[in-house]
Amino acid sequence: MHWIDILIVAVYMIGLIYMGYRLSKGMKTQQDYFVGGRSVAMFPIALSIAATTISANSFIGGPGWSYNSGLMAFMLNFSIPLVLAVTLSIFLPFFYNLRVTSIYEYIEMRLGNKSRLLVVLGFLASNIIQVGSFLFIPSLVIQQFTGWSLTIVVPIVVAVAIIYTLLGGIKAVIWTDAVQMFVLWGGLIATIVIALKGLNMGFFEAMSVAKQEGKLAALDPSFDIKLENGVWVALIGGFFMWLKYFATDQTQTQRMFSAKSVADVKRSLCISGFVMNITYFLFMLIGVLLFVFFGGREFDNSNNMMITFIADNIPIGVLGLIIAGVFASAMSSVDSVLNSVTTVFVKDIYETYVTKGKEASLKVSMVFTLVFGVLLIGFTLLAFSGTTASILQVVGSYLSYFSGSILALFVLAMFTTKANDKGVAVGFVLGIALTIYIGKLGFVNWLWNYPIGFLITFIIGFVASIVFNGQQKDNFEEFTFKGQRAMLIAGGKTNEEDGTSILPGVIDKYTYILIGFFVIQTIILALIQY
Repeated sequence: MHWIDILIVAVYMIGLIYMGYRLSKGMKTQQDYFVGGRSVAMFPIALSIAATTISANSFIGGPGWSYNSGLMAFMLNFSIPLVLAVTLSIFLPFFYNLRVTSIYEYIEMRLGNKSRLLVVLGFLASNIIQVGSFLFIPSLVIQQFTGWSLTIVVPIVVAVAIIYTLLGGIKAVIWTDAVQMFVLWGGLIATIVIALKGLNMGFFEAMSVAKQEGKLAALDPSFDIKLENGVWVALIGGFFMWLKYFATDQTQTQRMFSAKSVADVKRSLCISGFVMNITYFLFMLIGVLLFVFFGGREFDNSNNMMITFIADNIPIGVLGLIIAGVFASAMSSVDSVLNSVTTVFVKDIYETYVTKGKEASLKVSMVFTLVFGVLLIGFTLLAFSGTTASILQVVGSYLSYFSGSILALFVLAMFTTKANDKGVAVGFVLGIALTIYIGKLGFVNWLWNYPIGFLITFIIGFVASIVFNGQQKDNFEEFTFKGQRAMLIAGGKTNEEDGTSILPGVIDKYTYILIGFFVIQTIILALIQY
């Protein structure tokens, strides 16, 4: 890398740390640290939600995927607008009204400590598994252009995220994610412009070539249950996958709990839906353009395609911007894991089993952030040794085995009155075990594991709750979907000052906007394909 590119990346890193320092002013309590005093503005939350979802794997791996599979690779995100419509209408108003810091606090309110501990362990395990993949590809890219070893690259990426997260808490995470989204767009746009300039044809001519090669075909309505990214697996399997992530995962819900109001939560989710899918589509478009650019040349590894293009075609200065974009996408995922894991550990383990309900101080919360950050560096470096990288990819597939069960646990708690702690805990454990067994048989595409795990866990959890007929928690009905609605209506507290309904289950303009966006994106994909 030229010294100008290194300078751009260095200035960017220093800028993030400075932002963390500025946002640290006024932070005095644990609530400030974990949920920003519930006062964070709507727009940065929207960008943070999007940035966390779009990891560095999308920046490098996304174009590589569409280079081989065409726009069908976009179908992984196909159901996101529908998921967000359900999330902002049903789940998030319900959880926001409870004023919890960790979403898993709700599980003990409604069910008990057995179910809460199980879902917390599931959350922690999934984030430990994912964090290596968040850093693997970007670290290799940075290593490729700097010549630095992974033992230098990984600590730098994580250390910067640790510093600004420690200084500014969730506010720093959200605001730096928002900035990093703009940096990511800068790198994305620069890549598209340079690719188009390098083609000996116009954009539409390039698209015509890509269409002839079948790269613009996204919608495959085949009922083949082994098909990757077909319409039905993307719509149904993807729906359950993303619903678990956006509606019941602390990594995303913590940002929403930081908003000033339910109205801001809904606006944030609505905006993020547009940002995520448009950005992801552009990543896929880059892969299609580069297929034409390279004349369909084969690469040993799909990630090498993007790396080769950057190395051979990106000029000095612009390279620094793109490397900063890779850093940005990596750190937006790392800071999210760091902050959410600390929050869950403090609220669901430390305060539950160590202080016995006494709130941990701000200082203790920050110490845990530092500890988890150091462990994160150690774990990631260990994951890069030997052949562990391939193991990470294999282990990552296991996320589909228990994510459906986590979603089922929340649905049982919210929408049934029969569910109890012992029955749901049994359903959760058996649901994961049976989903792993079915998944290993290889009958279906891995995305089907999400609805399969959900259905198995829901059925077993419901039946087991009836069999055990365990004692329900006091006033448990107020922690159900129906109970919360009845309580708010009885108390006359159904709307915020601006008229936005806080009742879970209300379909409003934001719901219709996201449904409309889903319809429009489907029509566009069909027009491009046919």
